[in-house]
Amino acid sequence: MSTRVRSIMTVFILLVLLGVTAGPASAGTKTYITAYECCEVSEFAGKEFFPDGRYHIRGAISTFTFWSEDPRLDDAINRITLNANFVLMDPPIYAAGNMWGKFVITNDGGWWEGTWTGVREKNGFSYFHFVGHGGGGYEGLELRIRGERLDPDPSVTEIYHGYILEKGG
Repeated sequence: MSTRVRSIMTVFILLVLLGVTAGPASAGTKTYITAYECCEVSEFAGKEFFPDGRYHIRGAISTFTFWSEDPRLDDAINRITLNANFVLMDPPIYAAGNMWGKFVITNDGGWWEGTWTGVREKNGFSYFHFVGHGGGGYEGLELRIRGERLDPDPSVTEIYHGYILEKGG
């Protein structure tokens, strides 16, 4: 058997095995949502350091107001931890680079808890991705949203699009 045929057969067998072990995806209901958030308070409980002229943040805390047409995200508070590896930029941008951390979005109905990643580009625009699981009244639900702030000013409202997944049995 030639090396090429052996490689193709190996890939085929792996794909079959992955399909068998993964099984069918569980059905669920996705509710697509739009949400908005605006920074209320930036506390600093973390560490800042400047190796080689770069700006690093670990464990900073910020609180945002969060609202949406979906009551599971409306009238909520989002408290995030922020870690970042930034390069310093001239005003009004100040910094650009990768960000990540944890979040808890809470309202009267329950909470969402998970992790987020983001990037602040050299033009000052920021993009975010949140993945979390519900608790309290949102137990068993999953939240997946992507956000953006198309302005270097961190006080400008961010817009999020994504969905809430209710997994099927």
